[in-house]
Amino acid sequence: MKIIKTISIFLFVVLFLSITNAQELKVVTHGVSPRDVERDSVEQYFNRVSTGMKNVGIETKVYLKGYWEDSTLTSPNWTFLEKPAGSAAAFGTTKDMNASTQINTFVPDLTGIYSIQFTDGTVSDTVRISAGLYLGATTGTINCKVCHNSTFWDFKYDKWLQTGHGQALKKGLDGEKGTHFSNNCVSCHTTGFDEAANNNGFDDFSFVFPDTLMPGMFDSLSTVYPEAMARANVQCESCHGPGSLHNGNRFNISDDLGVGSCNVCHNAGTHHVIGEQWLYSGVDATEFDGRGFHGGHSVGAFVPRGASAGCAACHSGSGFVQWIKEDRPVNSSGLPGSIAEVPPVTKITCATCHDPHDATIEHQLRFADTQLGDGTPITMEAYGFGAVCMQCHRSRREAATYSADVGNASSHYGPHHGPQADMLIGANAPDFGIELPSSPHDVATVNACVDCHMAGEEGVDAEGNVILVGGHSFNMNDAEGNDHVEACAPCHGNVGPTFKDKKYYKNGNADHDGNGVAEGLQLEVHGLMTKLALLLPPVGEDAVSDSSDDSTLTSSIMKAAYAYIWVEEDRSFGIHNPAFTVGLLNAAIQEVGGIVSVSDENGSLPTEYELSQNYPNPFNPSTLISFSLPTEGMTTLKIYDAIGREVVTLVNEMKNAGTYTYEFNARNLSSGIYIYSLNSSDFNMTKKMLLIK
Repeated sequence: MKIIKTISIFLFVVLFLSITNAQELKVVTHGVSPRDVERDSVEQYFNRVSTGMKNVGIETKVYLKGYWEDSTLTSPNWTFLEKPAGSAAAFGTTKDMNASTQINTFVPDLTGIYSIQFTDGTVSDTVRISAGLYLGATTGTINCKVCHNSTFWDFKYDKWLQTGHGQALKKGLDGEKGTHFSNNCVSCHTTGFDEAANNNGFDDFSFVFPDTLMPGMFDSLSTVYPEAMARANVQCESCHGPGSLHNGNRFNISDDLGVGSCNVCHNAGTHHVIGEQWLYSGVDATEFDGRGFHGGHSVGAFVPRGASAGCAACHSGSGFVQWIKEDRPVNSSGLPGSIAEVPPVTKITCATCHDPHDATIEHQLRFADTQLGDGTPITMEAYGFGAVCMQCHRSRREAATYSADVGNASSHYGPHHGPQADMLIGANAPDFGIELPSSPHDVATVNACVDCHMAGEEGVDAEGNVILVGGHSFNMNDAEGNDHVEACAPCHGNVGPTFKDKKYYKNGNADHDGNGVAEGLQLEVHGLMTKLALLLPPVGEDAVSDSSDDSTLTSSIMKAAYAYIWVEEDRSFGIHNPAFTVGLLNAAIQEVGGIVSVSDENGSLPTEYELSQNYPNPFNPSTLISFSLPTEGMTTLKIYDAIGREVVTLVNEMKNAGTYTYEFNARNLSSGIYIYSLNSSDFNMTKKMLLIK
């Protein structure tokens, strides 16, 4: 049996998918956003917006994409297998996107079913398009509300009505969106709006935008323009397509999780850039600096066939949604388990993380309390919106037991591909017999992952280019390799032009790899990883082998290798948790006989009293206070307000020598200056901190 692999893990998955998906011809619908239309202003092939759904309004332009997954086109051909009687719909001109992909178009002119076959050589695939008319969610005796506002459908209509989509036009007309709301906004705040199509959408009926926006205006206009206003707001048909052919037939309605319907509005204009940012959410620093490509939300779903029941919950958007629908099944460690119904694999799209039908959680996020492999809880109360990310970005293992067992050696060994939550929290680690230190990045901000990876304005720069760091790109680096250091500024101030410049000091020392040079944290971590790699099979080489024989393995090697892979798969190289990363690597080095510098040895006792400045400062609403004790003694740590009144006692007990960190949560306190005071034996010190809400 083979041991462990590191950077080759991702390549293995890609190779597996290449083998299983080879020589497969496909035809699918293709969404076109307003930004796509603007980009194609010269050639104007993509000259109309399209949701990319398989259920569309008549006279809507449909874009079709035919492609080989792992081959090139030789003699592509398009054929209508079915059209409504009397239809004169015909294909437009084709456009070759590359050697493997061709785009074609058609405009359905009558209501009914259109089946299109795409053929290349002797291989073909078919797509089915239904074209109908928009009705409105409450129009007619049988409508969306009648059927879907029931116990069976979990009262989706009532839940949707409370969302931003459910009140999109209403809030605008009633003046709740401000004076900038205008007639130009109506197309994205209504249903079926397409000026180039006559499909019973909002714009096909009389409506005059009011001169004054004020409370009650929506209801007043609903009386004056009943047919148009029956299609007001972003209703069911905006995301599922027109309902005239539905009548309970699931094949005549769209229920996919594609981004096309979202991008029609969320990828248009100066400030509507979410779709464009998401498109680049698969691009990270490892691609920018030439060290490989790890994929991302928009790139694709990496689910090996035959293993999708266990992988789909996190590697497929539809799988994640199904996992939630099945009440979030878990395995023996409490981690995402196999789902019973495995839907077709999709990308991690908008509707994967956001539930369009339910506003129960802010931003309509899909979340339930969960845990790491060692039982460490993940709650929104502790980590804010970042807890949503942690549902998937965590190890698939219970590390202490798993990493100590040589029987677990395989090409899949390690914490899995996204163990960022474990690293950020500093939990679920191999057992090295010591308590590893941990930096407070997990609780330093209100929303953990989100406050850093989504930091910054969603919009365009001075030249009109979409900002591709922060926001829904989640990127910490741009396409030129520039680090998004602005995300660090609220807590750390100016950290320099790159993350690699930021040093991490422990006991006054920033040279953690022992090479005599105090470098930035990420460089020091790479140095520690090199030291560890030299001690792991093949010993003496700066690599971690996947070809060692079982007889060479020991529990120590397994644990140390787990630590190496964990740091590599975390991919922040110390930024997520500086103290923990350095401590983990040093513990792993010592575990396999290596030597670390005295100042970086884990478990070393402080030599003097110290009360550190709280972190972050200013803070809202939580901050961490650390102190060091060189000897055992009765210790108190108290918080006072600006006029000396005691707010809370965080510590009041005997403490052994060591370094301690406590969280102070000021959620129920008002903004202002607070004082914290440490008393232990003959030592007394106070410091100030600032709460800003």
